[in-house]
Amino acid sequence: MKFATAVILAALYSTVCAAPVKRDVDASLVPDLGFTAGVNPTGTGDCDGAVNGANGQPIKVPCACPPDRATFLAAINRDIAAGKAVNNPSVKVSFPADPNDQSKEAKLARITAASISLQNLNGPGKGCPIVATTLQAQAKAIENDQPAPAPAAAPAPAPEAADANQVNAAPEAEAAPEAAVAAGGFDESLVPELGFESGVNPTGTGDCDGAVNGANGQPIKVPCACPPDRATFVAAMARDVAAGQAVNNPSVKVTFPTDNSKESQLARITAASISLQNLNGPGKGCPIVATTLQAQAKAIENGTAPPAPAAAAPAPAVNQANAAPAEEAEAPAAAAAAPASNGFDASLVPELGFQSGVNPTGTGDCDGAVNGPNGQPIKVPCACPPDRAAFIAAMERDVAAGQAVNNPSVKISFPTDNSKESRLARINAASVSLQNLNGPGKGCPIVATTLQAQAKAIEAGQ
Repeated sequence: MKFATAVILAALYSTVCAAPVKRDVDASLVPDLGFTAGVNPTGTGDCDGAVNGANGQPIKVPCACPPDRATFLAAINRDIAAGKAVNNPSVKVSFPADPNDQSKEAKLARITAASISLQNLNGPGKGCPIVATTLQAQAKAIENDQPAPAPAAAPAPAPEAADANQVNAAPEAEAAPEAAVAAGGFDESLVPELGFESGVNPTGTGDCDGAVNGANGQPIKVPCACPPDRATFVAAMARDVAAGQAVNNPSVKVTFPTDNSKESQLARITAASISLQNLNGPGKGCPIVATTLQAQAKAIENGTAPPAPAAAAPAPAVNQANAAPAEEAEAPAAAAAAPASNGFDASLVPELGFQSGVNPTGTGDCDGAVNGPNGQPIKVPCACPPDRAAFIAAMERDVAAGQAVNNPSVKISFPTDNSKESRLARINAASVSLQNLNGPGKGCPIVATTLQAQAKAIEAGQ
């Protein structure tokens, strides 16, 4: 018996010893990402990337991109050991690990592996875009038999106001004014008004109109939660003023003088800009264009009256290309009423006509169903459109309520006959449910689907 036990133990020991051990690859073979995260935050979670766009300006990337070297090495070693992107298993990873193999092919394969791990860092298609790094430049240099490019130089830091627009930056002479408030004496009446409200004209992707128009004359889009309400903003400013810095971004100092000179008024606008743009973390808050702070600063500089709060022009809940005529939006009495409880006919719910997760960029965006003016697919969140079952469940809930449950001000009409008007009304209802899937104005954009094309075909009698 003892002999048998010894044989078994020996066999087990032999098996364990024979099992291959996956070791990390030589870190010197893993390409350097060539850039640092957190450069020039915009206040919406975006920062400068390593690559300039067609306009000569850095392409914006998430402020957490690229990851630090240790995090990236851990991710790529995990993927190499698995032979695939662990977070996106359909994508295979090949990494020549022999330090003596310095062939062009091996170097390019390592760049490819690095790109895959980078862009699937946190999930399938969810990581950092390649433009957050110099990997493309490195690959080009390898292909052309040139030396690898030096790490990209980070652009000069943006002004302390976090917004590069100098209208809001207080002159250097303002650093000297007296500290804003003694302990417990913060005067909230001196906090500038933000001059706009949140949640105006949601697009369905979490973006809404801001207070400022862009070059095209249309409102610049901002997160629908921006700007914050007055109480939240005053609390954030009081905290930052007491600390003398943005609590969520301590390298940015805050000065809040209390007299009424032009310099002090501008300094308070700057302080407001800093608190606004670092509301939820370093460089993560609300962009200044969600407010009238720039216009207020300009008025102060020119000695003119401050602007009135910006008026928000209401827009239809859904794209006009998909909206049923006005008379249908009110569900005519002649049209069939929405199905009674438990009588919802799922076969009448329009097909969304596209699938989610096509061609992920690495930032959570994928191709949508509709091409933009450049002939390329408009980008949409990779989770859009939802699957059929999830969408039908959302529509059934909204139709039963007669409104978008997640956005009750938007009414739903879902007639069941086959007239042109009723079919368009159902397209309209589908658009409403789609764009408010997860909250008011938070869902999937209509360009993630073929609903616009379907509406056009119905209108054309096709």
